[in-house]
Amino acid sequence: MNPSEPLNPTVFVVDDDEQMRDSLCALLDALGFRVMAFGSPGSFHRYYRPQMAGCLLLDIRMPRQSGLELYEQLLEEGNNIPVIFITAHADVTTAVAAMKTGAIEFLEKPFDRETLLDRVRKALAYDAQWRHRNAHYKELAERVARLTPRERDTLALIQSGETNKSMAAKLKLTERAVELRRSAIMRKMQVRSVAELLDLTVTHRILTELRQAAKNRIPV
Repeated sequence: MNPSEPLNPTVFVVDDDEQMRDSLCALLDALGFRVMAFGSPGSFHRYYRPQMAGCLLLDIRMPRQSGLELYEQLLEEGNNIPVIFITAHADVTTAVAAMKTGAIEFLEKPFDRETLLDRVRKALAYDAQWRHRNAHYKELAERVARLTPRERDTLALIQSGETNKSMAAKLKLTERAVELRRSAIMRKMQVRSVAELLDLTVTHRILTELRQAAKNRIPV
């Protein structure tokens, strides 16, 4: 398999304990999930690509690089994959550190089958939601990028509720020129009404804020 190719949703298991890793993979496979296992953080990191849909079951305590360190590395690289931290040595400090990085859950070995099933389903749902959001943002960003600086200035006035007459005065244009510019904006943004245009620009702003929050690791 070419690691650069997108994958169907996959549960990636990273655990240096071979027996536990095999047992966990067998359980997940029996529950109907596509599973890939890795014996070290480095082997997973070398394989993983952002377009690979799924979630990460990540052992916290491993030699050379801990699960927390791997997840911090992924976040710094912009890889916002949902994670479920797993450990045989649960303690409050580690749990708090894990949750601060954005972990969905923190589970102690041995696993309860139903709890694990619920958490993995939730993680995969989050991943699908994030990917849909990112795809929508990319599409909107491409539309906004088509606007010229003058069109963006005009769009800001439209968002403020300015009339054509007031915009013409502020932009030092004729009302006809403002109408033509509005038409160009709506054509590039692929909308048919001002209401749709405003809705689209608000969505773009919200998605931009969500992406920034994710980069800053702020829960949203």
